Amino acid sequence: MMAEKDRRYLLAAGMAVSVLMCLMLAVAIQSARSPEIRTHKDAIAYALRQQGVSYREITFSQTWEESVNLRVFNAAVQVRLADGRTFHGWIGCEQGDRVCFLVLRGAGINGARLPDIHYRRRPAWQRWIDQVIAWFSEQWTSSGYSSKMPATGNCHPGTTSSPFSVSFS
Repeated sequence: MMAEKDRRYLLAAGMAVSVLMCLMLAVAIQSARSPEIRTHKDAIAYALRQQGVSYREITFSQTWEESVNLRVFNAAVQVRLADGRTFHGWIGCEQGDRVCFLVLRGAGINGARLPDIHYRRRPAWQRWIDQVIAWFSEQWTSSGYSSKMPATGNCHPGTTSSPFSVSFS
C-alpha cells in the first residue's frame, strides 16, 4: 500500500501532466486553424506568408480622394522586408472590405485575390493562446533555432513580453 505522501505526489504529477496536455492540445488546435483576417494589413500579411516573404512592416498611404470613398478601398502599400529592402505596390477592394486584390510586383504578387476581412471580436482565450504561440515562437527563434510557425495575434516581432498575463479588454 502506498504511503499518503506518495499518493499526493502521484496526484500532483497527474494533474500537472493533464494541464500540460490540455495546453498542448489548445496550442495545436489554435495553430491549425485558418488565420483571422481583421484588417487590410492582416490580409496582406497572409498573402506575403503564402509567398514565403519575410517582412518587418506593412504601411499604407492614401490620397484624400481615396480616403473618403466609402464604396471602394484603394491605397498604396509599402512592405519593408526583413533584409531592409522595401517593396511598393497597391491594394484595392471593390466592395469596401471585400473582394480585395494586391499588386506587389517585387514579391511576385500581381493581382492576387486577398481573403475577405471579418470584424467579429475574438474571445480572450483565443487571443491569449495566440500570444503564447507567438511568445514561444520568438523564444525558439531568438535562441538560434529556426521556426516555421508564423507569429499570430497581436504580438509583433521584437516583442519580449510574456504572454502569460491576460487582459479582457
